[in-house]
Amino acid sequence: SVCMGTACYVKGAGDVLTALENKLGIKAGSVTPDRMFSLDACRCLGACGLAPVMTINGEVYGQLVPSDVDRIIDEYIKKEI
Repeated sequence: SVCMGTACYVKGAGDVLTALENKLGIKAGSVTPDRMFSLDACRCLGACGLAPVMTINGEVYGQLVPSDVDRIIDEYIKKEI
């Protein structure tokens, strides 16, 4: 889930979401064909001080920039291989 609340949105959450959509090959609200990832946009994760923020399996990632996406997603892919 990518937070799209005000603080996150102002600090570039839309660009992070776009980077995730490109990396995963899906749009928000969808699941990858292998069912490994789902992608959602939410209103607020309550971590405004870390904006922009996303969560994966309950782990919070903050102060994101689009270039962080590849590294983070690749870590999860490696765990599954």
